Amino acid sequence: MIASIQGVSGVGVAEEPSRWSVEKFGPDLALDLRARIPKALQRAVELAQDARMASALDTDHAFGPTRWKQQYESLHEQLQDLPHVKDVHPSGAQVRVTICRDHLLLPWMYAKRRGIDMRRVRGRLKNQLIRDLLILFGPQSGYEEPTLPEMPPTPDEARDRTALRQEIEQLSPQPRTLLIGFACNSDEGLLGVSWGEAALVPGGGLEWGPVEELFRLA
Repeated sequence: MIASIQGVSGVGVAEEPSRWSVEKFGPDLALDLRARIPKALQRAVELAQDARMASALDTDHAFGPTRWKQQYESLHEQLQDLPHVKDVHPSGAQVRVTICRDHLLLPWMYAKRRGIDMRRVRGRLKNQLIRDLLILFGPQSGYEEPTLPEMPPTPDEARDRTALRQEIEQLSPQPRTLLIGFACNSDEGLLGVSWGEAALVPGGGLEWGPVEELFRLA
């Protein structure tokens, strides 16, 4: 529950922010974000657990959609009184994205069990909004896919992102992306939280840059 995270940085997690996060947000804001982001995601997961209990179902049909919506809403509610925080609600999206010091904070559930490093998750990133924002405003991947003649465009290549690009480009300065990965399940709750920089590679996987762990359940 929320109280279990308050005042605790997590098992085996450094209490001081890394140089990387201090360079992005400054020492005071980095400390605040490291404390508040796990609380926000804890709240989102708890609300999803409540929804599952209220549904009286023995499946996660109520847990999943509630968690997905609340991971954005709880993040904004927890951070909105901090300096340099605002939000943007892209056209067609069901959620608003929190921006902090010119970084789009993108919550991403990467696992349902503890002990998994998000950098080792393989396969296509399924969240379409996050994929779109990484393609438009994320770091460039160092991977170069061989060009084959007469190959049709992939769905990501063919997708029209004009409206999303125009909306984000109106922000000044233009923000960058920052993934906030977390693991959770409907029985144990929040299991771990990390944040980091990643580029989307062909096929929809992620190529990681700096990563910092924020919370890990004992």
